[in-house]
Amino acid sequence: MGYRPPAIGELNRRVAVRRRSDTPASDMGLDSNFSVLRGVWARIEPVGTAAYTDGVQVDVKITHRISMRLLKGITDAHEVVHVRAVAAGGYEVVPDTPLYRVKRSADMNDSRLFTLLEVEELSPSQSGGGIYV
Repeated sequence: MGYRPPAIGELNRRVAVRRRSDTPASDMGLDSNFSVLRGVWARIEPVGTAAYTDGVQVDVKITHRISMRLLKGITDAHEVVHVRAVAAGGYEVVPDTPLYRVKRSADMNDSRLFTLLEVEELSPSQSGGGIYV
């Protein structure tokens, strides 16, 4: 079964895929380091209840699917954040928006046009410094 590629106007969320790496901190905690933000347009849609329930049973919670133009090299070490453009020409994370932990990444329908990410939504309070809850 193939997935329906995004139609015109459906890539309507500005997001960035960033790589997260945690290093030990001097206070026995963790320091989080992130890659540079590069904004892309994406479609974010919740999964159905059956997909979520199946994921909970095997401890791989999938809450959303994110579709975007083809990006290679996305792994479970990446996360997706909502971003907005800033005057300096870069991007910044939009405060109080969900963060999505990447669980799986695939070339949608092997078409080399779109990347499909299966992600778990984390609340903004869980997305702060330190390790994921």
